[in-house]
Amino acid sequence: MPRLDTLTGDYLVEIKDQFVLCGTTQLITNNLNEIQDATNNFIHQYDDKKFLWEETLSESFQAFLDSGKSMKELFAAELDAKRTGEEGEEAKIEDEMNNFEHMTTKILNQVATRFPTLEVFDEKIQHLTDVKEKISTMKPTIDIGWLRVNSTPLIKELEKTINSWIEAYTNFLLNNTTKQIQNIKTFVQQVTEGIKVIPTANETDREKQLLMGVMTHLRDVKTIKDKTLSMIEPMKQAILLLKKHQVKMEEGVDYLVILENNKSQLIDVSEKALGPIKEQILPLQNQEAQNIKGRLARFSVEVQEFRIKFQNNCPFHIQDSSPEIIDKAYDTITYYYDETCKMEKIAKDLNNLEGLFDLTKTNYKQLKDCRSELNSLKQMWDLIALIDM
Repeated sequence: MPRLDTLTGDYLVEIKDQFVLCGTTQLITNNLNEIQDATNNFIHQYDDKKFLWEETLSESFQAFLDSGKSMKELFAAELDAKRTGEEGEEAKIEDEMNNFEHMTTKILNQVATRFPTLEVFDEKIQHLTDVKEKISTMKPTIDIGWLRVNSTPLIKELEKTINSWIEAYTNFLLNNTTKQIQNIKTFVQQVTEGIKVIPTANETDREKQLLMGVMTHLRDVKTIKDKTLSMIEPMKQAILLLKKHQVKMEEGVDYLVILENNKSQLIDVSEKALGPIKEQILPLQNQEAQNIKGRLARFSVEVQEFRIKFQNNCPFHIQDSSPEIIDKAYDTITYYYDETCKMEKIAKDLNNLEGLFDLTKTNYKQLKDCRSELNSLKQMWDLIALIDM
């Protein structure tokens, strides 16, 4: 405000000389600083809860799941740990991995297979539960000097959000485990029904189809039983973990009892299938195995002939390069790629029959060599085409 006596300047010099006024100003400033500090302390109590609004639940939960290893990776690591370097070990490991893949189609159908350990789940759920308890003990209103803060709407929203986070983790464990339980039950029912009717002959198409169905169930039991039984205990631990955190489950359903029943039923149907049922169809199995051996012998000749044609016709040793030569080379590679895929499909089907009828699985190394050389040929001609441009 301008001075009234001189009409220029201000009263700042006179004000600075007023000690009472300066003291009052300092008191106001101190009070404001105290209120600011108290307000900052009030805000800091939400620091360990800010992930609830800074992070997206779906993205955070997916990142949590991705931090774990898949069941396939764990199984592969288990096989690697047992390596001895003996001859034929690679083929055995490949068979084990194929059996694991087959098991996933039955027992792990629609089941998430990549997630952290139960110990990590326990730590995460406990952390969220601790945050929930802290939120529940927060004061809905607080006075900071002349400022009154009403936190009720914020606390209610935080409680709702933290419950959603906890449910995301607990529901995943519950749904994943119950789906596995249902898959085991379905598998036992399918095998039980599948071995009720046993063929007495192997002459008609219906009898052969029935025999193949029974043999398929026997193969499934043989390759799936042990791996499935090894999953029972982790599933029990998952249920116990959910009970520890007081997760509500279906009323009147005891999943621990169901798991024990599933285990007993799986063992019973496996012993029946691999015992009396297998013995009953053994003559028909041997008869059909002889037919399959004939098909295997004929296909082995076809594979050998295909390998010779592959080596003779594929563009391994072309001396010149031109657009026409390059196009022809690509056409040849594409043709033999398609033919190799067809041969591999037949080989896979025959390997499946070998597994069904307890025959030694044929490796078909020639087809693997063809596929490996096709990859090398494609890379080589890509480089040639790039240089020739």
